[in-house]
Amino acid sequence: MNFAIFSAGDAYSTDKKIMGRQSAGKAMIRGVARRWPNDDVHVFGQSRAAGQSLATQLSSEGHKGAVRWRESPGDAILDQLGAVYYPAPITPALANARNTRGPASYSLFGVTHTLSSEGAMDQVASLVLPPFKPWDALICTSNAALGVVRRLQDEMREWQARETGATRFNAIQLPVIPLGVDTPAFVRSDRQITEAREAVGLANDEVAFLFAGRLSFHAKANPSALYQALESASARTGQRLVCVEAGVYPNTHMAKAFAAARTALAPSVRFIGVDGENETHYRQAWRAADVFVSLSDNIQETFGLTPLEAMAAAQPVLVSDWNGYKDTVRDGIDGFRIPVTLPMAGAGSDLAVRHALGRDTYDFFIGRVSMATVVNVEILADRIAALANDAGLRKTLGAAGAQRARALFDWPVILDRYVDLAQNLADIRRAATSSAPEAWPLRPDPFALFADFPTHTLTATSKIQARVALGGVEALLGLEIARYSLIDPVLTAEMILTVHRMIHQQGEIDTQALIATSGLSHPQTVLALMWLAKLNLVELRP
Repeated sequence: MNFAIFSAGDAYSTDKKIMGRQSAGKAMIRGVARRWPNDDVHVFGQSRAAGQSLATQLSSEGHKGAVRWRESPGDAILDQLGAVYYPAPITPALANARNTRGPASYSLFGVTHTLSSEGAMDQVASLVLPPFKPWDALICTSNAALGVVRRLQDEMREWQARETGATRFNAIQLPVIPLGVDTPAFVRSDRQITEAREAVGLANDEVAFLFAGRLSFHAKANPSALYQALESASARTGQRLVCVEAGVYPNTHMAKAFAAARTALAPSVRFIGVDGENETHYRQAWRAADVFVSLSDNIQETFGLTPLEAMAAAQPVLVSDWNGYKDTVRDGIDGFRIPVTLPMAGAGSDLAVRHALGRDTYDFFIGRVSMATVVNVEILADRIAALANDAGLRKTLGAAGAQRARALFDWPVILDRYVDLAQNLADIRRAATSSAPEAWPLRPDPFALFADFPTHTLTATSKIQARVALGGVEALLGLEIARYSLIDPVLTAEMILTVHRMIHQQGEIDTQALIATSGLSHPQTVLALMWLAKLNLVELRP
């Protein structure tokens, strides 16, 4: 494994939030445990607690190797590994911190999730500017996502060139690598299917179409096309069609809106609701279904995990011809992709401006775009009818999808592509012309930035004398007003005692000599000295 994993909040857990990003992260960690069960895994970040949490998670997934903590901005081991994976687009803070060690010390690579929020758009566009480097990367999870990223970055380059005359931009790498799924977790046996259908309440002659995920008409998928197509196919085929909706509503208002739509648009179709927060019931819904349906019509979606999970379960998939579904589902082979129509460019400028000005919330922005995104109901009804009428077709499509999921989208397969990416970035990094450490722009040393504030500034020739005997320091180290600033490795009590001991032994010493003989770094020595002076334990004579 030639990259470290950045530990970031809830990026690898669904305990607090069940969304695609968290689900993908959780499955990725399980994939790491499967791919490298006995190898050391290096975890990188600012919070050691987050790193410990990730270590616990890896252990629960069967990982037997050691988990090593690497603290930002990195160390020699991280330089040797060569890369850090970040579970979102990489940030300026990460790149600037890396650059303080040397911009060519290691590479950073992140991954796209939603690209429709203001924060995501700004971050993706800024990757063409400093502090990022050509040996950094943003993994685009689909070709559709790559198209969005390129448009945003082209706009940034054109704007900077027009307004500032800029001609040099960062050529960050933009590989297309899909997200993965834990394919073994979704395999269904005939017995499990039978038991699940009984548990869910499905008769033998009913054909169950499953939607699983967030139940949100404005932020995930408007159900109108599915409801109308199910009603049409039911009338046309005479089959007993059932729609199983397994997920979570964000609020009671949303639940009531879905219920009213079912009554109005699909009165002949039977619906079964399954609580997505009940793991047992949710799993039963997955195992019971005959066909999986995901008709995403939302710009917030860039990839789409659930169709891949359904393919791993050998279910035929019925999806909109939208975002990452275009890459993962082969029309007529693994299932069917239903055509989607979007307005021409120019029709949405007012929507973008209203959101940018704060007149519309993000939810209303993406919801109004969704209402102008049209899934073809007639073709959808035809495909539902074909699948309802032909169990053999369902089996053939499901088997093809299962084979494709195992071969191309299982997390160990995807992680091997991450390894190849890290190696490619290392090849680019080795060609760098300079690896000297770079200052962090706009985040300078406060003692340099505020140098005009004081009467005096400590110099290399400033004289230092001890005022208090050795035993007097320990007493003051116990005071909250003095010890609050101590943190390893910046400044510790041991460092303070070491510096005070040296000053006491010398009687008088200048700053330069103290730094040279303390055995500590320049910053550690100076901060320890100033701590002592702050409490009047030593005398500074400029």
